Amino acid sequence: MIKKYVILASTLILSACAATQPPPPPLTLTPTAVFTSKPWANHKALNLTSVDKAPNRYIAAIDSGTENVQVIQPQQPVSTTLRQALTQQLSGQGFRITDNATSTMVITVEKALVTVKQKLVKYNMHSELQLTLTVNTPDGQFIKRYSGRSSREDALKASPKDIATSMNKLMDSVLNEIASDSELNKYLKENI
Repeated sequence: MIKKYVILASTLILSACAATQPPPPPLTLTPTAVFTSKPWANHKALNLTSVDKAPNRYIAAIDSGTENVQVIQPQQPVSTTLRQALTQQLSGQGFRITDNATSTMVITVEKALVTVKQKLVKYNMHSELQLTLTVNTPDGQFIKRYSGRSSREDALKASPKDIATSMNKLMDSVLNEIASDSELNKYLKENI
C-alpha cells in the first residue's frame, strides 16, 4: 500500500516538473535611429541620460487563457535601448553627446509593454510605448510626451520575433516623431 503511494507521489512530482516550461530567452530590441540628410547642430554638447519608470520590468506578457501568464524580459532595459538609438540619432544631427555638457536631455520611459491574448488558433497583440523627453538648458526647460500604440490579430501563436517586431516598430515610430518634431528642434537650435 505504501509502495503505491510512493509511486503515485513520484509520478505526480515528475509530471509537474515535465509541465514546467523554461522561461523564454530575453528579447533583443533593435530600434532604428532616424538620420537627417544635413546635420545642423554644429557639434553642440548635450548630455543624454535615460530613466525607466515603467511599472513592469518585462517587455511582454502572454496570457494563454489559463492561470499561467508568461512574461518575457528584454535583453537590456528599454530605456537603455532607446538612449542608444537616440544617441546615434542626435549624433547624426550634429550633436556631441558627452557627460560634461551644461544642457541635458532625459528620456523617461513610462510604459513599454506588449500584451498578447493567446487563443487556440489565433492571438491578439496590443503594444504600447510612452515616454517623456525633458531638455534642460541654462535658458530653460522643454518637456514633451511621445507615445505609440498598435494592435494586431493573427493566426496561430505569437512568436518572440512577432513581439520584438511590434515593439521595434513602435520605437521606430517614436524616434521618427522625435526627429521630425519642429517644436523640439527649434528649442534645441535656439537654446543649446
